[in-house]
Amino acid sequence: GIIDPRGIFAAGSFADIRDRWQKMLPPHMIRLDSDKGYAHDVGELVNLHGRNKTVPKGDVVTPLRQLYDAGYALAILTNDSENSARKNMQDIGVLDLFCTIVGADSGYGSKPGPHGFFRCCEIAGVTPATSIMVGDTMADYGTATAAKAADFICVADHVDDRPHHDIDHAKVIGRIDQLPALMAARLAG
Repeated sequence: GIIDPRGIFAAGSFADIRDRWQKMLPPHMIRLDSDKGYAHDVGELVNLHGRNKTVPKGDVVTPLRQLYDAGYALAILTNDSENSARKNMQDIGVLDLFCTIVGADSGYGSKPGPHGFFRCCEIAGVTPATSIMVGDTMADYGTATAAKAADFICVADHVDDRPHHDIDHAKVIGRIDQLPALMAARLAG
């Protein structure tokens, strides 16, 4: 299916989605944020249907390895849990390329807040003003803006699918395998 890059499933954390679901439940039903049975069942579903089944959109290993080999410090900032993101990166064979993974549960808040981005920069040994956020949602763009990142590169199937009209058309790529060339052009330009 298609996920709206501005919608809660792309821009929100699992906690945001859970809070939205809670509002739809009758008041006498379980509290999704504290029910241990619910948390266990969700964890089991994720493990059963999601683990070892991560499928990237196109070749991500080659371009990420190219960027890593070129000296770029790569980090992941996600509204997913840190552990889940770590497992997904391990599934596709790129976990070793990232200096850190900061999830919504890592203690720095969730996107579009800037604090997770600040933490990624701190671990990478860079400043936000020299860092580039690559993302596909309004939460990603909002984080880059809030953190005053040097730039934002959008991954979208089409330029019209970018999450905000202020994102320069030239900074929209359809796949991660286009990122090394865009970064090389930035350095040359």
